[in-house]
Amino acid sequence: MSIYKSKEAKTEFASAERLDREGLLHQYHLWAEQLPTLLISNSIPGLILILNEQRQIVFSNDQFTQLGNYSTYEDYLGLRPGELVKCGHAFENDLGCGTTRFCATCGAVNAILSSINGKKDVQECHIERGNGQSPLNLRVWTTPVELSDQNFVIFSVQDISLEKENARLLEQVQKLAIMDPLTEIFNRRIFFDVANREIVRSIRYHNPFSILMIDLDHLKQINDTYGHPAGDAVLKEAVKIIKSNLREIDTFARYGGDEFIVMLPETGLVGGQKVADRIMAAGDTSMYTFKDFEIPVAFSAGVAEFEFDGDHDIDDVISRADKELYITKSRRKQVQLD
Repeated sequence: MSIYKSKEAKTEFASAERLDREGLLHQYHLWAEQLPTLLISNSIPGLILILNEQRQIVFSNDQFTQLGNYSTYEDYLGLRPGELVKCGHAFENDLGCGTTRFCATCGAVNAILSSINGKKDVQECHIERGNGQSPLNLRVWTTPVELSDQNFVIFSVQDISLEKENARLLEQVQKLAIMDPLTEIFNRRIFFDVANREIVRSIRYHNPFSILMIDLDHLKQINDTYGHPAGDAVLKEAVKIIKSNLREIDTFARYGGDEFIVMLPETGLVGGQKVADRIMAAGDTSMYTFKDFEIPVAFSAGVAEFEFDGDHDIDDVISRADKELYITKSRRKQVQLD
């Protein structure tokens, strides 16, 4: 038995006819007589299949019995991998697994094609199954081999459903660690990490940066009048408005409650005030419709520039921006009263 390279590259195998029963039995016995192969394959916990050039299964280790109502080699002989695992697409046309429109995107099919062309391959695939059966997430390895002057593909399978789920959960945990769950922008902790790095960069290169503190006006009144779902919806709308007035290099985070914070790199006090004015103006002209109620989305904002000779850390800049915020808020309230 040796690894082979196909004499003629097979770039298309969708129309390959299935081998007849006599031919399949001949190929099965070729492999069943390989006692070392049989012993090794059955010692491996994963599924291992031997496919012929028509993509039909001619031999399997004992793990095939875990896939359903299969008990002897006659139950799988001649099937194709998608048919064995009952892929919902495998029976969409008469030619079976490997010939449907879905198969062009299936990692397992592409790996088999690679090995029919004489190359080893490894791919992942997601298989939807019918009759209420759980989908499969698989990693497959394929290796071309030659036995008795005939070409075959060793097709081994690993179930990676748990691996995929763990990766999804890890991604979710990582996202929760850095994002505010309601507004889906950075949380306060990540903002401080980024801002402290910006202080180091600013001092090293003597580049300015400013901190912008933004308060969503009347959130308590909105919650009391329309309910907390309305308040949450207005917060999300506020994020959209603020984001639309920021650059990609700006760091935007929820500071807490109805307050947001923005770091504006390469921006002095004058530039920061322009951003603040633009955001407040955008809020003053915005209304959010919640269950037929029109709710104003208004902001107050304060800006402070990092002072190389005065500020010691990011808290000093934030403190000054916060004071400016409340000066602005008081002034805007007075204008509304007048």
